[in-house]
Amino acid sequence: MKKVNESTMKPGLILGLKGAADVFDVVQGELTAGVRIVRPESDVPERPHSHSQKQVIYVISGSGKITNGEETLDMFPGDFILLEPNEEHYVITEKEPLKVFEVKYP
Repeated sequence: MKKVNESTMKPGLILGLKGAADVFDVVQGELTAGVRIVRPESDVPERPHSHSQKQVIYVISGSGKITNGEETLDMFPGDFILLEPNEEHYVITEKEPLKVFEVKYP
């Protein structure tokens, strides 16, 4: 058993067309799991962006939008977003940060 608190982790950084997201991955590899905090007034990540894994995003706090260029969904606490492999996507925030937990898996 192991316990890790995000306050003790050094975050990674995802840069966007504007703004950025702080990354707190607790598991990395074939399965990746961790928290993303998308900063206010961000449009992340840089494009194009997709990956070969499926992805589940769970919104913890804040609000934002996620889009694949054709469809845009509002994101609020309690929402789950499901992405298919190789589906291009990016997140846009306005005045508040957006905190999500995400899992990428085969």
